Amino acid sequence: MRDFHGVTLGEAVKRLVKEHKINRIMRRYEELRADPEESAGYRAEARLTDNAAGDGLPDAGEEYPEYSR
Repeated sequence: MRDFHGVTLGEAVKRLVKEHKINRIMRRYEELRADPEESAGYRAEARLTDNAAGDGLPDAGEEYPEYSR
C-alpha cells in the first residue's frame, strides 16, 4: 500500500481512482499501437480533428513570432 502522507481517506481514494484511470488509458494506447490498422485509423481521425479545430485560426508562428524557431 502506498503512503499518502496523512491525506484524508477521501483524497487517497480520489488519487487511486485517478491513477487507475490513467493506467487504463495507457494500456489502451499500448493496445492501439500493437494493431497497425487500428493505429493508422486513429491517427487519421486525430489529424481530421486537429485540422477542424484549427479552421479559421491564425498560425501561432505568425501570431507569436518571438516563439518561432
